[in-house]
Parts: sequence; C-alpha cells; structure tokens
Amino acid sequence: MLPEIEQLLILQDKDQHLRRLRAEIQKMPADAENAKGRLASITAAVASAKEEVTQNEIAIRSLELQIQTRRDTIVRLKTQQFETRKNDEFAALAHEVKRYEGDVSKLEDSEMELMEKGEILKAGLKEAQARLATTEADVKEELGKIKERYLNVKARIKEFETIRAGLAAKVDEDLLAGYDRILAGKGEVIAELNGHVCAGCHMRVTAATFNDARAERVITHCPNCGRIVYIAHWDD
Repeated sequence: MLPEIEQLLILQDKDQHLRRLRAEIQKMPADAENAKGRLASITAAVASAKEEVTQNEIAIRSLELQIQTRRDTIVRLKTQQFETRKNDEFAALAHEVKRYEGDVSKLEDSEMELMEKGEILKAGLKEAQARLATTEADVKEELGKIKERYLNVKARIKEFETIRAGLAAKVDEDLLAGYDRILAGKGEVIAELNGHVCAGCHMRVTAATFNDARAERVITHCPNCGRIVYIAHWDD
C-alpha cells in the first residue's frame, strides 16, 4: 500500500469519527426540544383538566342558585296560598308550586350529575398532575444528560480536530486539497477495491484502474465516483 494512502486512511478514520460526533451534536437540540415538548404537552393537559373542573364547579353553583331561587319562590307562593280566600287563586298558586317543585327536582338531578362528573374530573386532574410531576423530573434529568453529553462530545470533537490537524499537516498539500474536496462531496474519500468493484460506489472499475491500484505506483481514482481506490489484498 502506498504510504500516502496509509496516511489518508488514518486521516479518513479521524474524519469519520468527527462526522459522527458532529452529527450527534447536531441532533441534540432536537432531542432537547422533544423533551420540552413532552413537558409542554402534559402541562397543557393539566391546564385543560383544571379548566374543566372549574367550569363544572361554575355550572354547579349556577344550578344551586337556580334551585335556591325556585325554593324561595315556592315559599312565597305557599305564603300567598295561606293568605288567599279564593279557591281558584289557591288552585292556581298550588299549580305554580307544583311546577316550581318539578323544576327544583330536575335541577337537583342535573346538579347530582354535575357533582358526579366533578368527581371524575377531579380524579382526572389528580392523575394528570401526577404525570406532570413525573414528567418534570424525567425531562429535567434528560436535559441534564443532554447537556452533559453535549459538553463531552464538544470536548471529543476538539480532541479529534487537534489530532486531525496534526495528521493533515503531514500530507502533501495538493493531495490533501483533493482529499478535502472528495470528503466535502461524498463523506468517504478512500475505498477498497473488492475485485474490480469500488466499495465506495459499488461500481465496476476498468481493468486499467484495477492494474494501476494493484501496481501501487500512483494514487488511483475510481472512474465512476472519483474516490481514491486501493487494493488491500489480492491473490497472485
């Protein structure tokens, strides 16, 4: 194997590590946003559950007011009954009393339904608040781990960049420039030839390319993808 290719293979190994580390660090903001999104979702659910409980309680108080108003009316009507001396007026008042008592009965049934609903809503709110507490703790821990991982990866990137710079300084400038161009476009610069097939693009190379790579006299490029190709082993 040409010494230049050995140098570039070592350099490529560091570049691939750097690429993976940079991809990992680029993904971290999305991971953090996903965690915050989960917290926002359960927070909204708690707020919604609280609002439902509040609106149900308002509805109950409204019914209680309506019930009390009708009971007061019933008391007033019964008082008028005792005061009247006319049978037709007494009967009319009795009819009104019965109607208002019917209204009270219906309103009390509705109130009971709302009270039962309120118990269910309060239980749902309690459950949502418990989930929120758990989610807050989980998200806090997850964000802490993301931050810790971010700092570790940043440190590793800096370390690999330093190593990479030292390796690159030993490579011929023109060769390095060509390497960097391929790296920017394809991510992988050097590919092994498996028989007459480039491992980078999986295309068959010409016999001339294969022979040049096998001769190990010059840097050989795949005519299909432009990557530098080499032969690690071959059978004579």
